[in-house]
Amino acid sequence: MGAWGTGIFADDNAADLRNDYRKLIGDGVPGTEATDRLIAQWAPRGDPNLEPVFWLALALTQWSCGRLEDRVRVEALRVITDGSALRPWTGGPDERKRRAVLEAAKRKLQAPQPAERKIKKRALATCDWERGDLIAYRLITGDYVVLRVLDHHVDQGGAYPVCELLDWQGPEIPVAGLPATIAVREFKDYGRGKRFMILPAGKRFLKGRLQPLNLKHALDENYSRVPRGRPNPTRVTSWKDFDKLLKLSFGTN
Repeated sequence: MGAWGTGIFADDNAADLRNDYRKLIGDGVPGTEATDRLIAQWAPRGDPNLEPVFWLALALTQWSCGRLEDRVRVEALRVITDGSALRPWTGGPDERKRRAVLEAAKRKLQAPQPAERKIKKRALATCDWERGDLIAYRLITGDYVVLRVLDHHVDQGGAYPVCELLDWQGPEIPVAGLPATIAVREFKDYGRGKRFMILPAGKRFLKGRLQPLNLKHALDENYSRVPRGRPNPTRVTSWKDFDKLLKLSFGTN
């Protein structure tokens, strides 16, 4: 985890903290209690690398939600004033950009915050499919392909299916199933990877396009696991972009 830019939220920890705070508020936790929980969980005090990230991310998130607490504002302004929020960029090519980011953050935190905003409770993604399940998917051309479920990816947003594409395509759903020894297609444009994780889409978009076959392929515990020392080839897509992925990466038509 780390920073990939000079922006306050161009940092994995900052982005995670923003999500954590908004989730707590959306779940009905009072603002001061949410802050107390995050301080206890993250334990930023005394950590020279985490403190600037924590206080700035929390302060700006609270400000945008109309819930900025004085104690958080004080800490955020402190890490700007004492230079700790600039230190990783000092002497580097992006120092000037970071200074501008911090000056803008300082002005915002010293300005009146907007009215308190209602934060909706976040609906978590769910997935009822199990390892080995076969799922037929209808392409925009009308043909069907078959996915095999490998696993679930679970994070703060919920659970998402991780699948692979079997080497089969046809005009009718294969109700009799497919042999367990069937080949699996590899990415044509992404090394030798096969796995992809699919993010949710609206029910209207998927209506009539997904059909669980009520058939299963037995998978052992290590099936399609990534060998140690190799980069993770799992690709992330969404149902809305799934046809594009299939065409570009697997050559479906």
